[in-house]
Amino acid sequence: MQEINTLWIIICACFVFFMQAGFICYEVGFVQSKNVISVAIENLLTFMITTIGFSLIGFPLMFGQTWKGVIGNSFWHFAGIQEASHLGYAFVFFELMFAATAVTIFAGSMSERTKLFPLQIAAVISAALIFPVYGHWVWGGLFLKQETWLASLGFIDFAGATVVHTTAGFIALAGLIAVGKRNKPKNSRSNIPFAALGVFILWFAWFGFNGGSILAFNDKVGLILLNTNLAAASGMAGALVVNLMLSRNGGYLISIFNGTLGGLVAITAASYYLEPMSALIIGLLSGMAVDLSSYLLDKAGIDDAVGAVPIHLFGGIAGTLLLPFFMKAEMLHTSDRFSQFLVQLLGLGVNFCWAFGMAYLMFRIIDRMLGLRVTAEEEEKGLNIVEFADIYSWEKYMEISSYESEIKDKNELLRKQARLLAVTEEQEKTKLARDLHDGVGQSLAALKLILGMTKKQLEASLSDENGSSISSENREGSSTGDKQSSSSGESLKRVLQKSVLQNTGKAVVLTENSISEIRNVLNNLKPKPLIENGLEGGLRAMAEDINHTGTLKCSLLIQKPIPHFDETVTLNLYRVIQEALTNVVKHADAKTVRIIAGAKVRSDSDSRTEAGIYAFQILDDGIGIEAGRSDYGVGIPSMKDRIKMLGGNFSIAGADGKGTKIIVEVPVADEW
Repeated sequence: MQEINTLWIIICACFVFFMQAGFICYEVGFVQSKNVISVAIENLLTFMITTIGFSLIGFPLMFGQTWKGVIGNSFWHFAGIQEASHLGYAFVFFELMFAATAVTIFAGSMSERTKLFPLQIAAVISAALIFPVYGHWVWGGLFLKQETWLASLGFIDFAGATVVHTTAGFIALAGLIAVGKRNKPKNSRSNIPFAALGVFILWFAWFGFNGGSILAFNDKVGLILLNTNLAAASGMAGALVVNLMLSRNGGYLISIFNGTLGGLVAITAASYYLEPMSALIIGLLSGMAVDLSSYLLDKAGIDDAVGAVPIHLFGGIAGTLLLPFFMKAEMLHTSDRFSQFLVQLLGLGVNFCWAFGMAYLMFRIIDRMLGLRVTAEEEEKGLNIVEFADIYSWEKYMEISSYESEIKDKNELLRKQARLLAVTEEQEKTKLARDLHDGVGQSLAALKLILGMTKKQLEASLSDENGSSISSENREGSSTGDKQSSSSGESLKRVLQKSVLQNTGKAVVLTENSISEIRNVLNNLKPKPLIENGLEGGLRAMAEDINHTGTLKCSLLIQKPIPHFDETVTLNLYRVIQEALTNVVKHADAKTVRIIAGAKVRSDSDSRTEAGIYAFQILDDGIGIEAGRSDYGVGIPSMKDRIKMLGGNFSIAGADGKGTKIIVEVPVADEW
């Protein structure tokens, strides 16, 4: 039978060893792709260090002959192990896998920002000192029949919920506080299906974790394995309940992982002591506690790359404290459930003081001496490159950096265009108001004046007629006087009728002009030639309109093809040139005006187009407009504002009697 027991322990140890593969899958799935090599190699190195450190130092401290129930002190260099117990080296192999699990847990939580070498120093200290000393207090009598102080008080931890998982959780928490948050958001996970595979591997390996902790192959094994599986499933259900209650957007899949692994951690304390229904309840409650703690830790700013603290620390705490209330009464190690709960609470308190206290001190010393954290630039590149100079990761980094730069440029362009649209809209409103005021408003003002004059004339005519009638009735003069009065009244009436007729004609003309102005303004809101034929078509139509007036000759010369500009930029250029021509018509007293597109504006350059600038010139032969004069209204300032908004230059120069030159320069880029 002893051979079967030993074989079972070795098989279960191999199961626990397979946890390392599960941890790698889980952690690699959770971190960014630029750090996956670092995480995988880190786990390999950590296992190497733990194997050597725990075997040579940790195992003697944990399971050696006790000194006052506090520390072990034998089995150095593997001496006397085979003779001390029938389990012999199989037990060392089995416990070594537990130590490796504890160290791997905290190392994974600090991924993506922690230097590799300092992390390995922490792994050595944890495997050789922090984990085995607390383990001696609880499990020191498993190999040699001896009393250690926490076990003698009745503290229960069947397979390591506290010894392995809360110890690792407290070390992880101390490390996360010492190293700080990552610079990038935490939701940049590389491969969630791979992480899900890791969960299944860990679930499978946990059967060895709990099943082997009985240190024998007997009828209890089936119960232990069943309880383990039930707690994992109900833990997932409990986490999903919390997810639903908290409405954690995007946290659904993380809740699945948290709940499953949290339920497994919790049942590790109690799988030997429970009936299946109790295992279901403990798993459910632990899954809820783990997912809630994950939410609260996020709020507190604890940046755990793989969720090690909520899963292992809070899952272990939940299982350790729930155990007294669900275990069989006859299995209690104290007189009653409440006393057992107090002992469990004491064990957790001691674990916090020892594991967290020692780990925090350790990380602070390492940080002071070597520095825990990589630089911000190294973190941005990724530890694949920093630690292992991986060529593929370099390629990916350069590609991603290029994408990020391009996205940043595109976002800046979108913000620029949004501002441009807003300003353009405001300027278009201003222009519309000015056009209505200058054209329609003045015509309507004149119309109002004429109609007012006509009204007064009609009122005066009626007043004269009434006065003439009264005078005629009261007058007793001769018939000659009556004839003269009648003739005078008829003459006045004809004059008034003629004046009213003239005013009415003027009013009709002004009304027609107002209607025409309104139509012109409305048509100018979206110039049809501009929409149909682009900026060149709009400029040609503009020149033709001026030529049709017969007062000024306008020509358009395209020296270089007009680039394709954005719709908003095109409209602004159209408005500026339109405003320039309007000023020429109104103020320049010119006979000819030329629009030159793609003009040379410097003697040392064939074309500014090649230099990323496209230029327009508006040249007239008039009296010369002075840009500083204020009687030209808001036209010139408006033009300057529009071109400045486009990132270009606007200049105007005029010489007395030699005409005016307006130069408009705008940048030409792919974005336009």
